[in-house]
Amino acid sequence: MGLFGFRSGRQAEQRTLTRENVPGPMLQWSPAGSVTPQNALAGADAFACIRALSDAAASLPLHTYRRTADGRQRLDNATAELLRAPAPAVTTANLIGQLVAHLNLHGNAYLGKYKRGGQIEQLGLLAPERVAVAIEGGEPVYKVTHANGAQTKHGRDDVIHVRALSTDGLVGLSPVRQCRVALGLSTQLAEHASTFFQNDARPGGLLKVGNVSNDALLESLAEKWGQQQGGPANAHRVAVVTGEVDFVPVSMPLDDAQFLEQRKLSAVEVARIFRVPPWIVGADSGDSMTYANVEQQGLHFVTYSLRPWLVVIEQALSADRDLFPANQYAEFSLDALLRADSQTRAEVYRTALDPITGWMNRQEVRQLENLPPENAPAEITPEAIIAAAERPAPAVVNGNGTAG
Repeated sequence: MGLFGFRSGRQAEQRTLTRENVPGPMLQWSPAGSVTPQNALAGADAFACIRALSDAAASLPLHTYRRTADGRQRLDNATAELLRAPAPAVTTANLIGQLVAHLNLHGNAYLGKYKRGGQIEQLGLLAPERVAVAIEGGEPVYKVTHANGAQTKHGRDDVIHVRALSTDGLVGLSPVRQCRVALGLSTQLAEHASTFFQNDARPGGLLKVGNVSNDALLESLAEKWGQQQGGPANAHRVAVVTGEVDFVPVSMPLDDAQFLEQRKLSAVEVARIFRVPPWIVGADSGDSMTYANVEQQGLHFVTYSLRPWLVVIEQALSADRDLFPANQYAEFSLDALLRADSQTRAEVYRTALDPITGWMNRQEVRQLENLPPENAPAEITPEAIIAAAERPAPAVVNGNGTAG
């Protein structure tokens, strides 16, 4: 039998090519210069976009709630503790940041539930390139290929699948694979820029001398010119040239100038692929934006760039009944990114505390501002103890009205 299931004769064996029977090199092959999820982070533009989303998501607290008849109640149960420390030496920020990176690179993130005695003890992300998803008996099955080549099959009891935009409802689409041409162009432009500035031997100008064959004289002229005109202290200094010497400036060709402009346009296009405002990654100074202040720019980033990923993660976690039984769910707190300035917060609190139209009390406001309750006991310090000891004792009034 020949390669890919074909016989050595004229008759071929009918066989469907799948991930399991296609040789690994065929799956890993890609045209020269193309971008894959494995090498996408080597591009500065893609790295900046993915890092902006991952870092922002990782900075948000993830809370556990229960729905009640009166609204919702925040919980501090075993699931909340597990999310705070998913695994040894792993924090919530580490887990969420890596999860968002997997979604932007592969379009899928697989969260493994490591159990002991039927209870989840650890949560850990599986490498997306090692997981294949199939439907068996109407249920999703996750085939994990381990480092030693062994394969294991798992169901939803062991794996939480978080997927991005999907066209088949089974696996998410990888932004890197779908837009590999644009990302490849960005990488090639960056490589060309490095080569351009490394190998470019074009000087800023030429000293055109008459018929002089003395090499020592020419070297002396060049050295003297560099001393008088080179360096920041001599910038825009007037040069005086005598004899048969002319200075011919050399400007950047138009194709090089257009290349630099294309480099900027490519960075903006990469930012659009990852749905990140160009100013977040330095691709745009922000002068062309119509927002009035930085707060509105941050709101735009949270609403249209970050929140869709957060909702996908929240719903995938909340749908897992091992972590969240009925009426319980997970939710990110966006206050850390949407926190207004002190003056704006004061105006909002003033309206919220209105005795007629308000909806908050002083205790709730102090909690939002990370302040202790008003009736909380004062902190006991050595200075407070000494001051209390030196304070004179109150006089005791007897029944006859005299102090005793």
